[in-house]
Amino acid sequence: MDDALREVELFRVRLPLVAPFRTANVTTAVKEALLLRVRTAAGVGWGECTAPATPAYDGETIDDARLALRDHLLPRAFAGAGLADVRGHTSARAALECAVLDARLRADGISLARWLGAGRPAVDAGVAVGLVDDLDTLRRAVAAYVEAGYRRIKCKIEPGNGVAVLAAARAEVGPGVSLAADANGSYALDEARRLFDDIDGLALQCVEQPCAPEAVADHATLVEQVRTPICLDETITSATVASDVIARRACDALAIKVGRLGIEESKRTHDACVLGSIAALPGGMLETGVGRAALLAVAALPGFTLAGDCSASERFFGVDGDLTEPFVIHDGKLRVPTGPGLGVEPIPDRLARCTVAHERLTPRG
Repeated sequence: MDDALREVELFRVRLPLVAPFRTANVTTAVKEALLLRVRTAAGVGWGECTAPATPAYDGETIDDARLALRDHLLPRAFAGAGLADVRGHTSARAALECAVLDARLRADGISLARWLGAGRPAVDAGVAVGLVDDLDTLRRAVAAYVEAGYRRIKCKIEPGNGVAVLAAARAEVGPGVSLAADANGSYALDEARRLFDDIDGLALQCVEQPCAPEAVADHATLVEQVRTPICLDETITSATVASDVIARRACDALAIKVGRLGIEESKRTHDACVLGSIAALPGGMLETGVGRAALLAVAALPGFTLAGDCSASERFFGVDGDLTEPFVIHDGKLRVPTGPGLGVEPIPDRLARCTVAHERLTPRG
């Protein structure tokens, strides 16, 4: 199938969240995303760049991604050149890869999950709970998500705001639902040791990224010293890095973020987990329905043995606020799209309503 690009459209969109989402590093009230619609010889495909508005997560921002696409990645792609020698800009590359692959699979009538060899029809639903100002608010939120059927509740934590948060959440989370924490790399090693001393009795699924992304040795030390499993997220920038941290026994599990790594690199990272007998879970980036469809297809692979961040659309965008038809929880799970390609696409009037900037690029400039 000919994947030659004929035209690419960039849609900068803004979707208000149902409530601000606060982590140890940043508070998000509006989700900004960059959607790509590509036209190839095969047809039309969609991709989503999940890079955030600020460099608080991994350094790449949505503005960086737009410029990288416009000035570097797309000129190469229009010329038929590969992107193997381009370093960084992983979210921008992931969006372009997804859109081109979506166009090809739509033309072939094959779903992304089938193309990947992913056989699960549905994926366990999980939800992230942001930092809040008081524990009563946290308890009500956790109880509501448990009632909604989520199989995993993940609470954001930060130094000085971890033990009480997790103890309060544990009181609301009963059997059959996993409880996890996510520090977003905010703890120094000694702070992390003290945290684990206080929470090792809470039977957590894992603590994601307790220390800084570059602190692989610190995470390896923690793995040796604590009982609660450690999951790495921000550290994992490629399948090669994943293989390295697995070999160094610096984690018990990996969070694989399709919006950051791309579809094929996520599959390779998944395979590294399987080879290294390390659990994997799907990591979210507040995706719209376009990115969520790609995440669910990858999360249906067999190596994803832990519930992760696959949330219903209404978790962040309300009942009708997503760009696509909403993803809805059924019996604690989200269904993996079965239509050709991603199996979803933006609803035109919703896309128009949320678009704040639009560019059309062609090989002629």
